[in-house]
Amino acid sequence: MRATIMALAALPLVACGGSGGGGVASIGSSAGATGGTATPTPAATPTPTATPTPTAPVATQANLFDVKTATTFDAVGAMHAMTVDKDGREMYTGNASTVAAPSGTISYDPRDGVFVLSLGDAKSGVTRDVTFQDPRHRTTSDPQDVERQVPLLAGFNYLHVLDGKVPLTFFYQRPNSSGAFVSLAGFERNERTDDGTTISEQGVLVFGSRSTALQTPTKGSARFDGQFLATMVMQQGGSPSVQQWLNGTSAVDVDFGKRSLTLALSGTVGPGFFKDAPITDAALTIPSGATFAATGSASWTAASTAFAGTFASAGFTSGGIAVPIDFTSVSAGTSSAGASSIDGTFYGPDAKNIGGNFRIVGGIPNQRVDIMGGFVGGKK
Repeated sequence: MRATIMALAALPLVACGGSGGGGVASIGSSAGATGGTATPTPAATPTPTATPTPTAPVATQANLFDVKTATTFDAVGAMHAMTVDKDGREMYTGNASTVAAPSGTISYDPRDGVFVLSLGDAKSGVTRDVTFQDPRHRTTSDPQDVERQVPLLAGFNYLHVLDGKVPLTFFYQRPNSSGAFVSLAGFERNERTDDGTTISEQGVLVFGSRSTALQTPTKGSARFDGQFLATMVMQQGGSPSVQQWLNGTSAVDVDFGKRSLTLALSGTVGPGFFKDAPITDAALTIPSGATFAATGSASWTAASTAFAGTFASAGFTSGGIAVPIDFTSVSAGTSSAGASSIDGTFYGPDAKNIGGNFRIVGGIPNQRVDIMGGFVGGKK
């Protein structure tokens, strides 16, 4: 049996209980903004100055942060921005970058422990240049110490700073068995202007010490297990666009001889927010605690170790209801106009780690579903 799940037009605030029932529903996306003339995009700050390409990892390194001098890493990111004016009119922008054209850079100086986050992605509408220099920028993963939408994850470090007058939280994965030479990171920034407009920016970044072509095997196979992190915007009909974080596990099976791989993601959906205010689970199409799963594949050529691909399936399960995402691309016989992408590369000596970003864009008219994420893994 196939049913349709509709989000409520008016979303009650403050989280509460979940949903139930059985059946199957489908969700997708609409590229258009909801209601009236879109709010103009805020003036962007200058694009960060380009930095040198990071050097390849060496066998004596313990992890990506085990460096002697300031080091800059390319940030392969998936980011989006949502502007909502005082009348509820929305403007949304998003983009998942590629290895060849990253979202920006992340720099680390071992002498003073300073991180610099430099992002410049016109397609996503996100441009930031933030230095985490004060030791007090380092904080704990407590709700009162970070932006309230930020997921509180084990094994991550958190940095919190005022970007101008607006709080910004940046969090990154510490080196571990699933990523000694690659890190999974995220950021959250929520601004409210004097006229009542809100500007919310979220993103997932993957950065690390990239493997060279000579460090990447040309035969054999390997399994990489690790984590994924994603940020989702969900909107159906005339309801507002709700933002939710997702996180869970990733599994990548690589055939180096065929230069191909398969990716499987499995995780959980977090609480919903609109204009930086929490939304009750009862009002959400996909409530917090719902599960998420997706599978895809990618490949690379002899000229580069950067792989690219697409998803074959993606969807949620909530209260016994299977909710597949219809991201069918433009074709004859259907009104769906969705899309998906997977981009990444290998990290560390002998390609010990893998990492990349992904995007899933729902295609059903009059809906907005956009999932931006990243994944990392360690060779088993």
